[in-house]
Amino acid sequence: MSISKQKIGSVASLAAGSTYNFQWNNPPWDTVLGYFAYPVTPHVSGPHGAANGTVEITKVECTHIRDNYSGDKKFVTISVKNNGSVAIGFDLWESWIS
Repeated sequence: MSISKQKIGSVASLAAGSTYNFQWNNPPWDTVLGYFAYPVTPHVSGPHGAANGTVEITKVECTHIRDNYSGDKKFVTISVKNNGSVAIGFDLWESWIS
């Protein structure tokens, strides 16, 4: 058994207090999954420049649509919120056990 991970997306800018709903199609369905987001803070200038960012995954929804005509569809919607006071970006990752 091994743990795998991959970056599934990036968002360049998310306003403070806003939530982005990221849809990921065909995740590794029959495995243990985890999602995590890393903030991408803006560049700073000056000798004492500083920046911070905080993102939170607020919800993960798994959807399975069964359709005898068009075939099954499976996707995950991951809601990521910027809990900080300035706009920041984020990278979204998934991990699973195989």
